[in-house]
Amino acid sequence: MSPIKYILSIAFAAIYVCFGYFLERDNFQHLSILFGVGFTLYFFFVFTTNDKKETDQLLWLSMVFRLIFIVAIPCLSDDYFRFIWDGKLFVNGFNPYLFIPSEIINTDISKTAGLTQELFNGLNSPDYYTVYPPINQLIFSLGGFFSKFGMLGGIIAIRVPIIIAEFFLIKYIRKLLENLHLPHHYVLLYALNPLVIVELSGNLHFEGMMLLCIVIGVYWLMHNKWGGAAFWWAMAISIKLIPILFLPVLIKRLGLAKSIWFYIITALALAFTFLPFLDLQLIEHITSSINLYFQTFEFNASIYYVIRWLGFKSLGYNIIQQVGPILSITTFVLVMMIYFYKNNSWEDVFKKMLFSYTIYLLLATTIHPWYVINLVLLSVFVQNYRYAIIWSVLVVLSYSAYMSETYTENMLLISIEYVTVIVWLGFELFQNKISSR
Repeated sequence: MSPIKYILSIAFAAIYVCFGYFLERDNFQHLSILFGVGFTLYFFFVFTTNDKKETDQLLWLSMVFRLIFIVAIPCLSDDYFRFIWDGKLFVNGFNPYLFIPSEIINTDISKTAGLTQELFNGLNSPDYYTVYPPINQLIFSLGGFFSKFGMLGGIIAIRVPIIIAEFFLIKYIRKLLENLHLPHHYVLLYALNPLVIVELSGNLHFEGMMLLCIVIGVYWLMHNKWGGAAFWWAMAISIKLIPILFLPVLIKRLGLAKSIWFYIITALALAFTFLPFLDLQLIEHITSSINLYFQTFEFNASIYYVIRWLGFKSLGYNIIQQVGPILSITTFVLVMMIYFYKNNSWEDVFKKMLFSYTIYLLLATTIHPWYVINLVLLSVFVQNYRYAIIWSVLVVLSYSAYMSETYTENMLLISIEYVTVIVWLGFELFQNKISSR
């Protein structure tokens, strides 16, 4: 790399030091500056790098950026309290799917598992059953075990697998780019993205670990190892439920017979991950938490907020319970239309996944910033569509809600986010339609 790039790399690292150790959650001005400078450096490196050796150097730097957070307390998310809560229950012999925190905090279960009032006070959903799938719970158990050395010990124990997963994900992204005959430097779109680094390595979200399993699964499918690929797809679902959305895309690629076997193997492998938590109430409790998520929570939505703004509340309905199921059905229909479109090359598979997940996000009632990371990854394998990168910049505007004690959202900023993303997407769709003629 040139001397200027080395200097800018130090500045890039300093941004993550500030994110990890000096940023206050409710200081949106400082957060905006940090993300603004971070994304400026990101675009500089992405647009000025196409040499393979320089790309490799930047990939190693991207891992250094992730390691900067190793002993940091997550600033922009308090989900880690629930991670450690669930982990403490599991390592002490209790099934985390069976207990609502608020119902056991003052019981013998809480005392036996070492669940303190301080830990309980940090929970953002103390009245709900846990919604995190089994692989997450196994990683949480590491946090639960090492939290006996303090909260930071538990955080580090959860963060280490996330960073390791990021390393292997970047490695497999390069493998897929090579198989798809796409430029090797496209990997930087994901590896250097500030939202990816801050939300995964910094704030302990598991999208990267899920994406690793999907990418390995697709890589194995490309080499006709569809049985093993089904196993990896099951592991992805056992981390986050989102990969269920992508299953139908494989029908046109694999054919009906292979797809059925793929689904059977996926279902069996997924069921196997639930064995340590098997209980008659398991499905009921998970389902109740998922229903609460889709019919109770609202954050950084787009189409749903437009519907709400149009005045449905004046009709006296509980709008999210009325509109939520309709949006879910609409998502399913539109996604199926995309999946069964005639093209089925591997790049088309990624393109279908990209657009189907975009539809899912645009029709959802809750969009946390880290949800956009999945789009960033998928866009790496789809040429001429970069709206996901723009979204990863603009979704930062939703953090403005943290400035308010009641998490009141700034609708002007939310409007700027979605109008810009939708216009950019429309422009890219138009440009690509023109160029394909």
